[in-house]
Amino acid sequence: MGKSKKYNKTKTTKKIHSEFEESAIRDFYKKILLIQENERRRISRDLHDETGQMVIALGAALNIIERELKKENIKKAMKVINENRELIQNIAKKMKTMAFNLRPPALDILGLSAVLREFFSQCTKSNPIKIEFKESIKDINLNENLEITLYRIIQEAVTNILKHAKASSVRVDLTHDKSQVSLLIKDDGRGFNIDEYNDQADIRKMGLRGIKERVVIIGGEFSIESSLNKGTTLKISFSLDKASKQDSVDFDLGTGI
Repeated sequence: MGKSKKYNKTKTTKKIHSEFEESAIRDFYKKILLIQENERRRISRDLHDETGQMVIALGAALNIIERELKKENIKKAMKVINENRELIQNIAKKMKTMAFNLRPPALDILGLSAVLREFFSQCTKSNPIKIEFKESIKDINLNENLEITLYRIIQEAVTNILKHAKASSVRVDLTHDKSQVSLLIKDDGRGFNIDEYNDQADIRKMGLRGIKERVVIIGGEFSIESSLNKGTTLKISFSLDKASKQDSVDFDLGTGI
């Protein structure tokens, strides 16, 4: 009788553990699906609002060119062609930017440091901000999973700062020792009340939660410091051993949201 009770108790405990694990797995994949859906929405919005409108304008220009050529009005047709050269260049530039944001081709060729420097250069060219970048990872081989995760986190964090922090400068430190990689991202922007960090209504903190989710997925450590008008600091670290054992999860969190 005693053995039967002990067996039932053990069986119940195993069942609870199994149900807990299944629930955790379901929550994990729900988060992934939500992030992927948000990214699809962002890409769709970019294609419709910017690239789509450019293509429509180009189509209209082609119709005018065709009409003028039928009239043998070569001068007018050439004028429309010349007027739309810049539009074609803008379409190509936009598509290149979208491809870069999805996954920079240079990441596999030149490595993370070079890609980040290019990303920061693009940011400072189009925004009135200074970005100071210090790194010590150039001479180490990061596994692909950790490399793309670090890129996505930095991309999301800096874009978030550009959109919401009203900062004039950003500091990014990416360092490593024998056992871990550490990332520090610090801005001098408006900051926020850390006690209200869990307030879902703040769009900037939604972006920070997305970063935290990505860190947690591959077993990293995440902390944040912020106060009103004194900027925000993110501190993130990854165990090299632990990160190398995680499955790759490469999806864009949707910059700035």
